[in-house]
Amino acid sequence: MARDFDLGIAAPPLSYSLGMIAAGLVHLVVGLAQVGVLSAYAWWAAVLVGGAWASTHWLLRPGTLWDRNTGEALAAERRAEYAYRLAAAPPAAKEVRLFGLSEWVVAQFAASRSRLVELRWQAMRLRPLPTWTTVGLLVGTNGIVMWSLARDLASATVGIGEAVVFAQAAMGASALAFGGLNWSLPYIAQDVAAVLGLGGPMAAAGKLLAAPAPDPRGVRSSPRRARQIGSRTGVRVALHDVRFRYPGHRMPVLDGVDLTVQAGESVAIVGLNGAGKTTLVKLLCRLYDPTEGRIAIDGVDLRQLDIDAWRQDITAVFQDFIRYELPVRDNVAPTGATEDAVEAALAAAGAAGIAGLDTVLSPRYANGTDLSGGQWQRIALARALCAVENGAGLVILDEPTAQLDVRGEAEVFDRILTAVRGRCTTLLISHRFSTVRHADRICVLERGKVAEVGTHDELVGRGGRYRQLYDLQASRFATDGGGVR
Repeated sequence: MARDFDLGIAAPPLSYSLGMIAAGLVHLVVGLAQVGVLSAYAWWAAVLVGGAWASTHWLLRPGTLWDRNTGEALAAERRAEYAYRLAAAPPAAKEVRLFGLSEWVVAQFAASRSRLVELRWQAMRLRPLPTWTTVGLLVGTNGIVMWSLARDLASATVGIGEAVVFAQAAMGASALAFGGLNWSLPYIAQDVAAVLGLGGPMAAAGKLLAAPAPDPRGVRSSPRRARQIGSRTGVRVALHDVRFRYPGHRMPVLDGVDLTVQAGESVAIVGLNGAGKTTLVKLLCRLYDPTEGRIAIDGVDLRQLDIDAWRQDITAVFQDFIRYELPVRDNVAPTGATEDAVEAALAAAGAAGIAGLDTVLSPRYANGTDLSGGQWQRIALARALCAVENGAGLVILDEPTAQLDVRGEAEVFDRILTAVRGRCTTLLISHRFSTVRHADRICVLERGKVAEVGTHDELVGRGGRYRQLYDLQASRFATDGGGVR
């Protein structure tokens, strides 16, 4: 917040604010000096006028910035800031695109920001009662002093020159009050200017201004649509000579991948770092398209499918999954689901009882809580399982249990296979062979190509690359008489 203040995001820029502070100090000195001059006329006049102008800071407090940062307003500001970071920051980009959360995130931001503007308007607007009370006090006190000066001038108690000086001093004491309004009006002017500046772009964008304001406490879109393609047991995925290189790079990451995953089958992909495993996942999510070759879904080129419809039919758990600072139910089903579906997904992922469905998973909120890395990973897995319940035909698990120990990972993966078997196609990426051996088939990627494909027993029996990697990892665990257990 200090950085944003200096940049003029959370408040006027520091350079401008220092000028406002300096001007306020000048007004204070001028006001006190004028009160001092007025005391030469009468001590009671100085106290009366100086006190009246100084009291405006407190009398107008209900209609100035003093009350703008209430607890409710700060909570709305935090929610708006968080929604903005979800929409604009790179870490959440994959999930926002894949899960179709763009409109949901915008609705979260719009609702929280609208609520914040409403709260601050209520806090800062000038209200009739304190305003008229203040005006009445100032008119009354200054009227008394001016009446006294006029009487003394008529009786020749003071001369015309003295009367003019004292009258100017009474009016000059108003400098004592300028600081209060000078601090509130710039904020109001900035808010108005920001709203007017957004009018054109938002009208061109279309939807947001006409849409009804959603509930800022929990905005969710409609649930996933029914499965658009594939059978009730998942989709068939076929990669034909798929090649891919990232923009600006000469060397391909994938260099002629041929692989077919049958509907309802679970396939694990293994390989050394840089073999192209995560890149393959990005292609399946259509975050990128192949440089050459094609990916066919039930015989249809993936590029010919409607991208939004396809992303309704897949779900994924990435290694760098997002920990949404939202209630548990919104973490599991960000686009909406029934309470029974959310609870079933939590139970299937081994996350039942971690927290209540309405508990906010963030230590920054009064009713919030935080989870361990392993608990968060189970929440992310429940998110994928809930999507399967809502119709997803392909589940992609990219190192989904990296923060769990070996036993925890094996338990969770068994739970996942049990929950999705016969309902969708599963693609798993993991470095742990204790996990991948449970898949129906295993694909070994090496230097961007498929080196081997088969079951765990078949690949171990062949004595190829998979056997080398398996023996290398198994040698780190307990041995019995020189043989690997």
